[in-house]
Amino acid sequence: MVNPGVPITVKLYGNRRLYEPGATRYVTLSDLQARMRNGIAVTVRDGATGADITDLVLPPSLLSPSPLSPRRTEH
Repeated sequence: MVNPGVPITVKLYGNRRLYEPGATRYVTLSDLQARMRNGIAVTVRDGATGADITDLVLPPSLLSPSPLSPRRTEH
């Protein structure tokens, strides 16, 4: 289990699977997107080289929230 607010690092391997060593499990892109929406910082590293590839893997809309993006409101 990951603590809220604690940054996580995920490794991307050649088979395109994302592995979270801290939780010792494979995760999906949707899992990472949900965590980022909840304010948890996510870093994606290449499994072979250790290079930071976050910008290549995660959608830009999640990496830098736009001030113009619409917000849902409850009625």
